[in-house]
Amino acid sequence: MATTKTKKRNVKKTILQILGGLVIAFAAVMVLAIGLFIYYAWKAPSFNEASLRDQLPTKIYDKNNQLATVLYMGQRREEVKFADIPDQMRNAVLATEDNRFYEHGAIDFKRLTGAVFKNITGGFGSQGASTLTQQVVKRSFLTDKKSIERKAQEAYLSYRLEQEYDKNQIFEMYMNKIYYSDGIYGVKTAAKYYFNKDLKDLTLAESAYLAGLPQIPNTYNIYDNPESAEKRKDTVLYLMNRHNRITKEQMKEAQAQDLHANLVPRTAADRQNIDQNDPVYASYVNIIKQEIKNNKEFKGQSLNDILTSGLSIYTNMDVNVQKNLQNNVDNLPVYKNEDQQAAATILDTKTGGLVAISGGRGYQDVVDRNLATDPHAVGSIIKPILDYGPVIEGLKYPTNTQIQDEDVLNINGSEFRNYDTLSHGNVTMREALRKSYNIPALKMFQASQSQLGYDAPANFAKKVNLNYENTDLGPAEALGGGASEFSTIQMAAAFSAFGNNGIYNEAHAIRKVVTQDDQTISFSHTTRKAMEDYTAYMITDILKDVFTADGTAPGIAPAGVNFAGKTGTATYGDEVYQKYNLPSSAAKDVWISGYSPQYTMTVWMGFTKIAQYGENSFVGHVEQAMPQSLFKAVMTEVSPIDGQDFQKPDSVIEIGNELQVNGGEITKQITSSEVKTEAAGAQTPAASVTNTPNMPATTAPVTEKPVVTTEIPVTEKPTTEKPATEKVTTEKVTTEKVTTEKVTTEPPTTAAPTTTAPATTAPTTEAVRTAAPVTEAPKDKVS
Repeated sequence: MATTKTKKRNVKKTILQILGGLVIAFAAVMVLAIGLFIYYAWKAPSFNEASLRDQLPTKIYDKNNQLATVLYMGQRREEVKFADIPDQMRNAVLATEDNRFYEHGAIDFKRLTGAVFKNITGGFGSQGASTLTQQVVKRSFLTDKKSIERKAQEAYLSYRLEQEYDKNQIFEMYMNKIYYSDGIYGVKTAAKYYFNKDLKDLTLAESAYLAGLPQIPNTYNIYDNPESAEKRKDTVLYLMNRHNRITKEQMKEAQAQDLHANLVPRTAADRQNIDQNDPVYASYVNIIKQEIKNNKEFKGQSLNDILTSGLSIYTNMDVNVQKNLQNNVDNLPVYKNEDQQAAATILDTKTGGLVAISGGRGYQDVVDRNLATDPHAVGSIIKPILDYGPVIEGLKYPTNTQIQDEDVLNINGSEFRNYDTLSHGNVTMREALRKSYNIPALKMFQASQSQLGYDAPANFAKKVNLNYENTDLGPAEALGGGASEFSTIQMAAAFSAFGNNGIYNEAHAIRKVVTQDDQTISFSHTTRKAMEDYTAYMITDILKDVFTADGTAPGIAPAGVNFAGKTGTATYGDEVYQKYNLPSSAAKDVWISGYSPQYTMTVWMGFTKIAQYGENSFVGHVEQAMPQSLFKAVMTEVSPIDGQDFQKPDSVIEIGNELQVNGGEITKQITSSEVKTEAAGAQTPAASVTNTPNMPATTAPVTEKPVVTTEIPVTEKPTTEKPATEKVTTEKVTTEKVTTEKVTTEPPTTAAPTTTAPATTAPTTEAVRTAAPVTEAPKDKVS
């Protein structure tokens, strides 16, 4: 009997020991769990409002403050306020995701208990019990990784969130953060994307589909899996009825509705190309990004963070001009092949505001490269800036300044010729620039260096923001080769100063930026007096003749619009012609820069790589005039036909059809001994310049005799020597890209090539190639 009692006591003792051990173990586990929870909570990301803030798109407005396009930066997202979420949508979301959201705290322990048992049998992570609060936390602070550490941090941060915000605010956060497939975030954006509706206009079936889509967004995407999408819609409607949020009749009626009835049709390209749905604006957006990065207010911030903070950017864009320009670049019918590219910039002549820009055919803003901002050898469009502008500015030469043209000009051992290899006798400055002769241009360049200082041309260019590292320029630069490499946006800004009475305005896209918090950030740009008004007007008056019958771009300016401008062609180095068997009339870069009182437009065309036999070259004048076709097409469509002209300042006096500076010297003779060559102290033979400002216009040899003015060689016949052209520098090349260029000027388009064979040493196009051996020629570098 005693033994039985002893055994019972021992059993009871054992049970108590076991229970005690279990209690202790449980307590120890709880202490460990609490300690672990505290440790994980301590390691959790900091709770801050910035992390709760959603990525918001940037809205871009045009010059009239009208919305032009939206930048989503890979995430389409628009915010919706809680008050604007219809009850129907709220009920669909609550029934599907968290029916007791307004009853429980940060964690729904009732759901959690059920989920725990299912996780025990199905493995950790097989069943979730996340509340809307926890989902907001996960999308704001954490990742989708399933682990005890993350769940502990999620619980801690969810508690913090509910301490800081009320339930409606948290619900609003959830509706704006949730992902809806195809790069779509937020229910407002999803309603627009899938059904092109505001939330209040969605049907019950559509609301149910959007409420159920985020659970497995790619699986339930209606474009990829229409049957799964319909089933998911039906499930949500069932849950809404089960939780007494809709009637059974409403459920059945909505389940019978086909989601495709109002579905927006989208191609695979539409769905994958989130940020390129407005490709017509891509080039302009690229410039906006550059200006944003350069503004001190955004210093130290990543571009993605800046452009996902809900900015409103107000620009100088003219939407109609931008669309017109990009469409013309994309569809210009005279392209040679897919390697040919084009770029163009259009500015407001008076303000420098960027009206429109194209970075290339089919341009996509996926890299920083933009052909409109890339430097290229500019050819003869540099002549008004380096050759003629300085002598008018500093020496006050009149437009009928007499210049002795020659068939050959020797500078420091190198020979230069006009594009037609001829001498035209005495020509006026007006005629020489209008017809883009090289010898007169070089003599004007030499005159400014001799009498104003070797850095005079570079200093003049610097005032219009065309900067040379070495200011002691040579004939290569004077004709648009060598270091004369600039972009369309730089050249457009420089030419606009001629049309703006000598006032230079840096090209600029952005007027102001308004942040999500209504803070206005101003954007400034450089404005300065670059030249005297007499220089700007006299150059402009000459360049208006470029579009006349005797100019290099006849008939290109729109009728009824006063345009001034300059054409240019840059060619290859001698070794490139030999290596790739190029015809003598082949050119690499072709340009036109023209301006009216309203718009300034610069066009460049070139190739992405070089090829044999001129396949990737502009061969002959017709091809070299391609930029003129684009210029005419765009400017004809966008220019107002108002007859507005450039206003002559009081500093300019008309003498017949010519112009002189008020108070300038009446007569000025420069002898050959006064005009220096590129080599310091060297002299150029027969480099004489005569100014006769009071000579009647009728005596000025503007069109003294017919001359050959074609930009292509005088003959297309092969010669035993390498063809000489208007080029002045050579270039390095690779199989993909020509890295340096020579230069050219161009003849009027109306002139036809002659059939006379050129001299073996004479250049034959508007570019002038040096007669010096290739190994001695200066090398250009193109980045």
